[in-house]
Amino acid sequence: MPGRGWFGHASASRSPLFGNLVGPTRPSFHHATGALPSGRKRPMIPTPLLVFFVFIFGAILGSFLNVCILRIPLGQSIVNPPSRCAACGRQLPLGVNLPILGYFLLRGRARCCGAHLDPRYPIVEAGTASALAALWLLYPPELFAIYALLVAGLIVASGIDLDYLVIPDALTIGGVVAGISLSYLFPSLQGKEDPADAMIRSALSATVAGGSLWLVARTASWLLQKEAMGIGDAKLLAALGAFLGWQSLPFIVAISSLIGTIVGIGILKKRKQKLGVKVPFGPYLALAALLWLLGGARLAAKYLPNNFS
Repeated sequence: MPGRGWFGHASASRSPLFGNLVGPTRPSFHHATGALPSGRKRPMIPTPLLVFFVFIFGAILGSFLNVCILRIPLGQSIVNPPSRCAACGRQLPLGVNLPILGYFLLRGRARCCGAHLDPRYPIVEAGTASALAALWLLYPPELFAIYALLVAGLIVASGIDLDYLVIPDALTIGGVVAGISLSYLFPSLQGKEDPADAMIRSALSATVAGGSLWLVARTASWLLQKEAMGIGDAKLLAALGAFLGWQSLPFIVAISSLIGTIVGIGILKKRKQKLGVKVPFGPYLALAALLWLLGGARLAAKYLPNNFS
């Protein structure tokens, strides 16, 4: 349509990326008929039950992500050996290793040795489960699977950044490659129909995102005469650009900066630390990206001009 930009086109044409957000959600446009947007049929399962199944899957996935957070920085396999107690090293029985519930059933203590369990375990499991359930309601199956993969990577990157103030290249550079590749395979990820156009948009978005944040970080480091931001944060933003497109970047940068500032001030006041304390920025980028997926895109489609393309 003449005069309508990228966001306007997405709303009018019901692009999976923005059409679902500014128009009807999953249940209203294909749950009643049992048809997916691509025309394929699926079994008639009540939406609440589907959401419950997705939540359970997310909790199980979150348990696996906890393993990744612990083992990847140590260079250990994420599949072997099976889950073990972090305190005494004993293998955990399957019944004890229940996602979310296991922590509370054990009252926060390991059954094998009585050591305190990290409350981050149920937080990661519940957070992953809730995020996936929300994404399932907002997006068609293909995009849900892609965004679930993205969220999983962001959770692992955040956990490692919190522990070690570093984000492995396997997650950041790997995320860039995955985002560009998936954009070619699923052009709707970039609001496009042509695979080549989608891949180019993804690659350019990654370059702009990573390059801009890297330039800001280098400039700040030069002005302050000390490291202002790790290069891993720029790589993570590049991965987000590859997946979510450049339209998401102003929102992600603004929200992550706001959250980081608020949390940073709180840490300084609570711990009475001086300026210069290192604070991981990756988790704030990850949270801002999740907020974009859950509602930021809707705000952009509603308030940005139609020629913003």
